[in-house]
Amino acid sequence: MRDVIQIENARVHNLKGINLSIPRDRVVVFTGLSGSGKSSLVFDTLHTEAQRQLIETFSSFARRRLPKLSRPEVDAIRNLSTSIVIDQHRLGRTLRSTVGTATEVYTYLRLLFSRCGDTPGLASFHFSFNHPEGMCPSCKGLGKRIVVDTQRLLDKTKSLRDGAITHPDYRVGGWAWRELVGIDLFDVTKPLQEFPPAELEKLLFAERIPITKKHGAGTYAKTWEGIARRIERLYVSKAEDELPEGRRDAYRRYLAYGDCDVCRGLRLSPRMLAVRLAGKGIGEAVQMELTDLDAWLGTITGPVAEPLVRKMRGILSHLIGIGVG
Repeated sequence: MRDVIQIENARVHNLKGINLSIPRDRVVVFTGLSGSGKSSLVFDTLHTEAQRQLIETFSSFARRRLPKLSRPEVDAIRNLSTSIVIDQHRLGRTLRSTVGTATEVYTYLRLLFSRCGDTPGLASFHFSFNHPEGMCPSCKGLGKRIVVDTQRLLDKTKSLRDGAITHPDYRVGGWAWRELVGIDLFDVTKPLQEFPPAELEKLLFAERIPITKKHGAGTYAKTWEGIARRIERLYVSKAEDELPEGRRDAYRRYLAYGDCDVCRGLRLSPRMLAVRLAGKGIGEAVQMELTDLDAWLGTITGPVAEPLVRKMRGILSHLIGIGVG
C-alpha cells in the first residue's frame, strides 16, 4: 500500500512496539498526554529515518561532512518520503533576529532609506539597530527593556545572610552570595523588611560602588552593582532559548520585557526614526503587514530606488505567496 506510511515495532524511547499506518497526502495530527510518545514517534522515529535515508543517497564525500544518524529502533518503515521539521525554536539565536533580518528585506530597506530618505548624507548602517550609530541609546537596539520582578526577587522576612535574595545566582553559599555578605555595604543579619527605602534602593539598583577587599596578604579593588541592575545587565540581550535548560526557569520567573520607553519598541535612535520616505519612517515601515508594505513600496519610484524596491518586492512576493503576508 503506497498510500500509507507503515511502521512496524517502533521502540524508540517510551514507544513499546508500536505498529502504525499513517495516511500519505493528508494532514495528520498526533495528540496525547505529555510523555505518551508523540515526539518519539514523529521526530525521533519518522523524521530521523527520513533524514538517514536521504543522507544515504549522497556521495561518500558529502556523507563525511554531514551528521551521522543511527537507524531508529524500529523493525521497518515503508513508503517514507523526505521530511522537513518546522519546530518552535526562535527565528535566529538572539533577540536581535527579526523576519526582516532573516529574509534580507530589512537590509534593502536600510539602503532605501539611506539613499532616498529626506535626510541626505546617511549610510545604511545608520538605520541598523545593531550598529552604535543607529541603535536606540536606551535599549541598545533591542526595542525592549528588561525588568526584574523585585517582588519575587526578595524575601523580605529574611536577612541577606539567610537567603533573602531568592534568585538562584544568589543561593546561600554560592559565589554571588559570598561576595554580597562580605562587602560590608549592608547589615547582612537584618531582615530586609527593616531596610530603609534608600538602603533597599541601593541594594537593588546601585551603580558600580567601588570596594576594596583583602585577599591573602594583599588587597584588590573592584566595583559592586545592585542586584537587580546586575541581573538586568547579564540577561539584557539574551533570549530564553539561548540559556542552558537549568537557567530558563529563573529567566521566566524573575524577568519580564516591556517596550523601550524611548524608541517605543522600534529599536532605532530618534534621529533615524525621524527620517521620512514616501510619507513614512522606517519604524512605521517595519511594523506594516507584508501585503501593506508591498503596496507602499509600489508607490516609490526613481532610478536609485527602483532596483532596491524590485528586490524587496520579489522577496515579499514569495513570503506572501506562502501565506506569511
